[in-house]
Amino acid sequence: MRPTSLLPLFGVSSALSTPINETKNANHIFNTIQDSMRQWGSSLHHNGVSYFLARVPAGTQFYHGTSKDTPVIGTEWLAFEPEHAMVFARPRGPPPPSSSPPHDDPEPEGGHRELRKREGFEDFGPPHGHPPEDMENRAGYLHTYTAKKDLRLLYVDGMSAAKTDKGTLDSQDLVLFNGRLDDSPRGGFQENERAKIACELAANEWEGRIDGILRMEAGFEIILCDFERDLNSVRITQVKQESRNGPPGGPGPMEKPHHGDLRKDDHGMRDDRGPRDRDSEHHGQRPRKDSKMRHDAHGPEGKDGTPRHGPGGPGGPGGPGGPGQGPDSSRWMRAVTARYHGIGGNRVSLNFDHFVSAFSYNADLFQGKSLPRLAGLSQKELTALRDEVTYMIKTYHPAEVCEDWQAIADMVVIRYSKQLAYFASGKIASMSDLQDEIETLMAPFIDFGNRDSQAEIERCVFQFVPDHALTEDSVAGGAVYGVTKRICSALFEAHGQKSLKKAVQVVHKLMEYLDWTTWKQCKGCGENEICVVPIWPMGTKEDYEHPRCKDADNPFGQGGESYWGGFHH
Repeated sequence: MRPTSLLPLFGVSSALSTPINETKNANHIFNTIQDSMRQWGSSLHHNGVSYFLARVPAGTQFYHGTSKDTPVIGTEWLAFEPEHAMVFARPRGPPPPSSSPPHDDPEPEGGHRELRKREGFEDFGPPHGHPPEDMENRAGYLHTYTAKKDLRLLYVDGMSAAKTDKGTLDSQDLVLFNGRLDDSPRGGFQENERAKIACELAANEWEGRIDGILRMEAGFEIILCDFERDLNSVRITQVKQESRNGPPGGPGPMEKPHHGDLRKDDHGMRDDRGPRDRDSEHHGQRPRKDSKMRHDAHGPEGKDGTPRHGPGGPGGPGGPGGPGQGPDSSRWMRAVTARYHGIGGNRVSLNFDHFVSAFSYNADLFQGKSLPRLAGLSQKELTALRDEVTYMIKTYHPAEVCEDWQAIADMVVIRYSKQLAYFASGKIASMSDLQDEIETLMAPFIDFGNRDSQAEIERCVFQFVPDHALTEDSVAGGAVYGVTKRICSALFEAHGQKSLKKAVQVVHKLMEYLDWTTWKQCKGCGENEICVVPIWPMGTKEDYEHPRCKDADNPFGQGGESYWGGFHH
C-alpha cells in the first residue's frame, strides 16, 4: 500500500493542488509519452518533468570515449552511439603547471578523464595554437562494452543532460537532488556532483533497484554507477590521431575544463581533475548568464574577440553553439539525427503503466511561458514529487509487462497529423470541400443510417485506445483517451461550422492544444542534409522556430543567435 505521505496520481494531495480532471494536461502527458526516448520530440519539448523506469536488455552494446586504454572502474558515462563517444576519444590535455592551487591533487596514475560529462572539455593549449609537442604521440581510445545483465535505469525525460538555465535540469537538481548541489562560485556544470548524488540515491534511498540514470542531450547517455559490476569490456581501440591543426570542433563554446571521472578514496567520490583543470575554473572562463552567443563560422573568435573553445580545443574549428566542421562532428550529428524518432533495436523499453509526471497534478508549470518549469513549485511540492519517484522505483520494475502507450500514441499522431495540417493550410477552397475531407476521414465511425454524434465520437476514440487498459490509475491511458477525444470532437465540430473561416479556426485551436512536434519536421532533406533543430549546446532561435534541412557537414555554421544563451551555473 502506498504510504500516506506520498502523492497519489489521481487522488487528493496535501502537497500539490487538487488533482486535474481527466483531460486538463492530457496533451502534455500525451506528448511526454510520444516524445520519450526520441531525439526530435525531446529536443523541442526539452524541459522534461517526468520520470520513467527503463530497461536496457543484457548484451546491449555501449561506447565510451577516453584518453585511457584500460577499462573504466567505478562511475562513468556511456553513449549508445559510437560516434557520440568518439568525439571524446582524445588525448589528455598538457601537464599542469608547476604552481598549483592548494589542495588540488594531480590526477592519480591510471585515472580516467572520460566522455566529457564533467565541467566542460579538454584544454588543448593556447588559443589558435597547435597541440603541444609532447602530445604528438598521445592517443584517444574508443571503449566498447556490453551489458552483463538487464540494466535498470531511471529515465529523466526531455533534454535532461543539457546544462542550461532554461529548465532542462529542474527535474534533477530541484527534485531528485533536492537542492544538494553546491552553489559555490567555483563554476562548472557540476556533472560530477550529479553523478555522485544519483549513485548515492541508487544505492541507498532506492535500495539498489536502479543501476544508473538515462538522459539525453546530443544523443542518449547513461550515468552508470558501476562499470565493473554491470558491463563486459569487449574491446578498446585507438582512434585516428588528430592532426596538428587540433581536433575537430565539438559541440560549441565549452568554456569549462574537462573533469576527470569519479573515483573512491578515503573521502568517497573524488574529482580527479589535474590542477591545471581546476585552476582554469577560477580565471573567468565561465560564460555569463546574460551572454548573447552568436553562431559565426568565421574562425575561433567571437565578435568580442574572445576565443571560442569547443571540446576539440581552441585550435579546432568548433564555433559557438555548433559542433564545427570536422569529420567527427559530421559523424556525430548524423548519428544523433538518425535517432530523431527512436533509439531503435529495442535497446530501451519504458514502463508506461507506472511513471511519474508533474503534469499529473494541477500545478501551474507554465506560468505564462511556452515551456514548463519546476522552479515555480514550493519546496513541499518538490519533495512530494521526489517521494513519488522513490515510491515508483521501490514498488515497480522496469521489465514488468505493460501497455505500450507510446505505440498507441504513435497511431493517433500518424492518422491525424498530416490531415490536420492540411485542413489548416489554407489550401482548401470552400467549406463544402473541407466538409468532404473531414467526412472522408471520419466515415469509418459514422452510421449514415442512424446518426449519433456521441456514439461517433466514442467509436473514433476507441479505434486505438484499448478500453481494457483504461484503469482508474492509468496516467497514460487517461492522457491518450483525453487527447483522442479532443481530436474526434473537434473534427466533428469543424464539420458542423457554417463558414470555412470558423471551421479552420477550430482546427487551428486543436493544433495549438496538441502541440505535436511532427508539424516542425523538415520535408525533403537531401542525402547529405539533416533536419536541424537546437540540440544543446548547438542551434539558433531560428532553428527552433523553423527547423530546416542543412548540409550535414556543417549543420550549425550558418550564423544566428544561440537558442540556448548562457550556460547553467
